Amino acid sequence: MKAWEAARKPRVVVLPDAPATRVRALLRDEEEPIAVVVQDEKSMKHVGYITWREVIQITSHYSNLRAVDIALDWPLAYRDDDLETVVKRMEEEKVYAVPVLESKDNPVVVGVLSMSDVVKALMAAGYVPKAETVGEVMTTEDLEEYITTPDERVNRVWSDLVYHGKLGKVVVRSKDEPIPVGIITLKEFVETGRWFFHRESERGLKTVAKVKRIMLRGAPVATPETPIEYAAKIMAENDFPILPVIDEETGRLVGVLTIYDVARAYLEGAKPGRVKPAKKAALPIEVKPEEQVRYVTTEQMIRQVLVEKPQVETLVGIRAADIARPELPAVTINDTVEHARRMMIRYRTSYLLVVDDKGEIVGVVTKWSMLKAIGLKGPIWKRRVHDRYFIDYVMETEIPRVKADDSLEEVARKLAEAKAEVAIVEDEQGRIIGFITKDDVVDAYARTMVGRAKVENVMTPGRIGIVHPHHSLYHAVKKMQTYYLDALTVYDGSQILGVVSANRLPFVAYEDAVTGIKSRKLIWVRKLVKGAARKGRYVKITPLLVMDAMVPLRDVYVRTSDDVVKAIELMKQHNVDGVPVVDEEGRVAGVVTKTDIIRELARTARLRIERGLPVKVEKREEQEAKAQTS
Repeated sequence: MKAWEAARKPRVVVLPDAPATRVRALLRDEEEPIAVVVQDEKSMKHVGYITWREVIQITSHYSNLRAVDIALDWPLAYRDDDLETVVKRMEEEKVYAVPVLESKDNPVVVGVLSMSDVVKALMAAGYVPKAETVGEVMTTEDLEEYITTPDERVNRVWSDLVYHGKLGKVVVRSKDEPIPVGIITLKEFVETGRWFFHRESERGLKTVAKVKRIMLRGAPVATPETPIEYAAKIMAENDFPILPVIDEETGRLVGVLTIYDVARAYLEGAKPGRVKPAKKAALPIEVKPEEQVRYVTTEQMIRQVLVEKPQVETLVGIRAADIARPELPAVTINDTVEHARRMMIRYRTSYLLVVDDKGEIVGVVTKWSMLKAIGLKGPIWKRRVHDRYFIDYVMETEIPRVKADDSLEEVARKLAEAKAEVAIVEDEQGRIIGFITKDDVVDAYARTMVGRAKVENVMTPGRIGIVHPHHSLYHAVKKMQTYYLDALTVYDGSQILGVVSANRLPFVAYEDAVTGIKSRKLIWVRKLVKGAARKGRYVKITPLLVMDAMVPLRDVYVRTSDDVVKAIELMKQHNVDGVPVVDEEGRVAGVVTKTDIIRELARTARLRIERGLPVKVEKREEQEAKAQTS
């Protein structure tokens, strides 16, 4: 592969007299590792280039330096250079990115090439790495040079990055307990202003910031057995020049994988003397043909049950106005998804209204819709505050509207047909008088329908509601979306392990739920200490499986012959949207969920509509007047 095949268009192009501080700002805003200095933008004749390392040497907010004063003129890449040659040149000179010129005789900039671009190009071209695992190429020599602690002063790290050519350092809990809690790289220095030493300022600086103020919290890590493709994908997509390598059992640092090591794995192979560890990646098991997700119509979705029972036409007599809640927590359309997530935690709710600048309701955000945003960029998204996705990116704008005297069954029908979780209640003049959530409908059912239906009469049939713990989480979520289920039973063939529940999923990251899964190489968040952020977290590069997201529910289940209300009570007790179901012989039959309750009520409404019967409930005073007349 040639250099031009991996190169891309430069995002930052400046003239020689551009202020160096302006170049620094552009690199920060564009999240770009290189700025090309050209004679003029029309000819694009090369003058020099500036990388992250050069701009962090400007140690003040104020500087008289110009772009040409800090620009590099070597190393360079030429259009027809072999990619292997360029990578060796960059590694020898310890640079992360270089410009690509037409030729030595014609120094016109045709593109730029970072080590991240190199790895992306190799993966896109279908290169198979000659070294399969991280352990074959990771850096283990002089490991202490790659380690720092949260309380170390940033000027010491800065010195290593600037004068010793390091691309970054691993932040460990302590030197005695080398468990990664973050990383600090050239990029983190560029993105913050807390590291300035003010050498060029008369004001000076009383105290130098500590590493913990600018580090990327939540270090992505690998183990020696991690397939190199997983590590390469994470490093290339996030511009991580280094990756901590830990021991699987202890979590202690055993090596560092640099972006140069990754390129070597693809182009050259294992380092001399390295023994290849057994590749140990928990790949999702293959989805069997009978388990594959198939499209079902709305009519099929509403009507399918394990065991049919005579359909009841009679309404339970509950009006929408009887169960409507007067208000729901709200966010504005200008708020971020992260803010909405915090609101859900604060108010312990699964539902948020979205209002515009005039206070008008324009949508709703539920935990289910939150999956689209939190999953989009994996757990790194939660650690980078500049990745700001706004509410309009995830909110549902089609909200079912019901009348105050609509029956509980009619509310359920509209929720089921829209696959929605919130409905707006209006009066006869169309004014909003309240809101009904999925949970409100289920609670009303539990209060009034004791003994009216068995679990087998409401649950989805067959093995649709069952997944294996080693299925990919993407498969499970796709199944839930298609079949209108908000929970699945996790069963390994011998015992029930738990459930995957929609109300828990938004706080688990899975990749690209919006545009479709690109691969099975997913990311998962592990916590070193449960619920204790101070102890640090790391992101483990492994496929994300059902077992990673399930809620353990051993010995918690209902039988097909049990009353549905018993299942609802267990859902409340364990804060899940569904519970496993077994038959009378103890065999796993599937799952019963809150949306199954919605479907059960919706079937009654559909039957009444088919037979030309009303789906509204008269007001109590009207019912009493009729009773007195009769």
